[in-house]
Amino acid sequence: MAGIMQSFPANGGTATGYIATPPDGTGPALAVTPETVGLLGFCMGGQLALFAAAEHPDAIDAVVDFYGIFNPKVPVDLSKLRVPVQAHFGEHDGSCPSAQVDALIAGIDAAGVTCELYRYDAGHAFFDDTRPTAYNAEAAGLAWTRAVEFLHRTLG
Repeated sequence: MAGIMQSFPANGGTATGYIATPPDGTGPALAVTPETVGLLGFCMGGQLALFAAAEHPDAIDAVVDFYGIFNPKVPVDLSKLRVPVQAHFGEHDGSCPSAQVDALIAGIDAAGVTCELYRYDAGHAFFDDTRPTAYNAEAAGLAWTRAVEFLHRTLG
């Protein structure tokens, strides 16, 4: 996983730009035109969800971040966030040290948006049921319930 994160392109806008405009530039990126859009991402996807919400505040209405933390190649300007965020982190996650999680939440709070932070007695990738050494069914179940409730509440 570390190799994937290190090889990620320096321009995260390429990945998240598809939310606002498809690669051919012909119209909305989504095949439907929803009234509200929520993004949910795990690990690097969590960071990309935050990045997309910061870069495309007119297209995103809520973010759920599962253990997505700073990747220096895709800096997130948290001051540009305008949507509510829910974040889920494991207390024993070596990939997301507590100090970095605290810094992330402080940045979100400084942007003046609502942020719900949940920490679990789990490690990194606690939601990934394909990794028996990482998966924590209790934490994953509770986190999923909270995420779905958050999206219903914030997106309508």
